Amino acid sequence: MNKSTQKVIDTLQNHMAEGVLIWHNPCIMATQANLVSGNEYQGINHLMTAVVSMSEGYKSPYWATFKQIGAAGGTLENAKGKGVPIIFYKDLPEKKGEEGKKRFVLRHSFVFNLDLVTGLDLDAVETQSSPEMQTDQNAEQVINDYLKRECIPVTVGNPAYVPSVDTIKLPARESFVSMDEMYSTMLHEIGHSTGHKSRLARFTDAQTKLEQKEDYSKEELVAEIFSALMCHGCGVDSESSIKNSAAYLQGWSRFIKDEAEAFVWAVNQAYKARAFVIAGEGA
Repeated sequence: MNKSTQKVIDTLQNHMAEGVLIWHNPCIMATQANLVSGNEYQGINHLMTAVVSMSEGYKSPYWATFKQIGAAGGTLENAKGKGVPIIFYKDLPEKKGEEGKKRFVLRHSFVFNLDLVTGLDLDAVETQSSPEMQTDQNAEQVINDYLKRECIPVTVGNPAYVPSVDTIKLPARESFVSMDEMYSTMLHEIGHSTGHKSRLARFTDAQTKLEQKEDYSKEELVAEIFSALMCHGCGVDSESSIKNSAAYLQGWSRFIKDEAEAFVWAVNQAYKARAFVIAGEGA
């Protein structure tokens, strides 16, 4: 496993409450941003900083590296072991004979929450706003707008997304215990639909089902985290469609530990899917 990926997984596991999957906590909707650039963290970097912020009880949404804090005139206090790994891709020089072929390697740096910093004028710090979905946004509207924009039909049947015909299947509304359960289930299948070749292209042209267990698990995790993000944004109970919570929790906790790189990939893809459904970004 890549050393940077290992740092991410170790940090997440240290801050995850037992019996709770982090993407079902509304804390993951809180903005987390870099102090210097003002850019909000995305994907696994947002999940990381949001989870640690909740676990440590931080009030500030801002983070910075040791170097950035020093350059801004700040000082870290009681920050030993409090750095959070942020991953990024670093370009590598071209290999001889492979000109034009981009190479990169995964790296990480540590950032610290500004609650651990003294000597900065935090009132002067502003971040750029991004198109976040508000908690009062209507789930029905979000779903209908996406289905209409992407021309995806919904037919009656057991919950499923069928890539070969680009169709979502869902039981009749009256068969659900609650509207939250219905929305959570529908958003899960919508999450799968973003992988179609005409959208974010997580599926190959010929793929009608995922044969490999790891591929299936990764895609299920994309849809699961996407659904949780969207539910939080619409004020819907993101756990309402989970039937076997104990087995569910154990299964995903084991996957995070054993398939760390696949987990990081799935988180990043879930955030991309959310941006695509909200604003059509990323296709």
